[in-house]
Amino acid sequence: MKRNALLIGAFVLAALAMIVVGVLWLSGNTLFKKQQEAMIFYKGNVSGLYVGAPVTFRGVAVGQVEEIGIQVDRDSLKSLMPVRIRLQPDALHFKRNGADSAIDLPTLVQRGLRARLVAQSFVTGQKSIELDFVADTPSTLVGDSSKPEIPALGDRFGALIDQVADLPLRDTVQEVRDTVKELRGTLVSVQHSLEATQKLLANAADELAKTGHESRVTLQVASDAVRQVQANATATLASITQLSETTRNTVTLAQPELQRTLQGTREAAESARVAMNRVAELTAPNASLRADLDASMRDLSQAARGLRDWSELLEEKPNAVIFGNKRE
Repeated sequence: MKRNALLIGAFVLAALAMIVVGVLWLSGNTLFKKQQEAMIFYKGNVSGLYVGAPVTFRGVAVGQVEEIGIQVDRDSLKSLMPVRIRLQPDALHFKRNGADSAIDLPTLVQRGLRARLVAQSFVTGQKSIELDFVADTPSTLVGDSSKPEIPALGDRFGALIDQVADLPLRDTVQEVRDTVKELRGTLVSVQHSLEATQKLLANAADELAKTGHESRVTLQVASDAVRQVQANATATLASITQLSETTRNTVTLAQPELQRTLQGTREAAESARVAMNRVAELTAPNASLRADLDASMRDLSQAARGLRDWSELLEEKPNAVIFGNKRE
């Protein structure tokens, strides 16, 4: 019986020891260490912030969120979101003259220590608290000074979010839809225009191909004609050259005969001139031959008159040849 009681007591002691060890392990060896707590009061929305959210200083975890509450003023219905955080002294060291010094939050607040909500993930929407020194910012404390307070700064994107919230999103979305619809119609018109242009270009390409083929045929015919003309011109030039050579030879051979002919022509012209001079001398008014010629011309005129009278008589009396030329 005593043995069973001893075993049970040993088992209970072992269980208690394991519980203590587990608590120490889960607490991260901070159970017996002095904790530094502080309060942060937010006036706006703290959605995304949760108990256990990390508290960081320039990216280094120095604590966590322990409690999130809400305080509402009964008269004005204004609300405050008190957030209690716990800082780990082992993670945050302040040195003075080369030695570690205790964390003096009021002094750090006076020198610009501020708390800001930052997004851990835009997908999940979870937020954390980031501590940093921000100079030239007001140090407005709203708590009851029961615990050290760190002034809160607004979210970096809070003003942008408020402005976006004030925008007429429904009208903007409708305008965007109308714009997209018009753009779609414009794109359809442009697509139809492009198709028509492609067809025109295809037809133009066909016409250009046909024109190019006809041009090549024409150029070929023209080339053949030019070659034929060139050949004919060459032959004609050769004939002209040969004719010129023959003419030159003929002229060269006929030159003595031509000179003799020219000499004879000159002599004939001289003889003709002499004859004309003789004729002019004979037909001069005072020339003796001119008188003879005039007499001969008078005689010829009388003979012609007699012949005319005889012919008239024969016309009147054909038998005058037999019976005489006696007129009644």
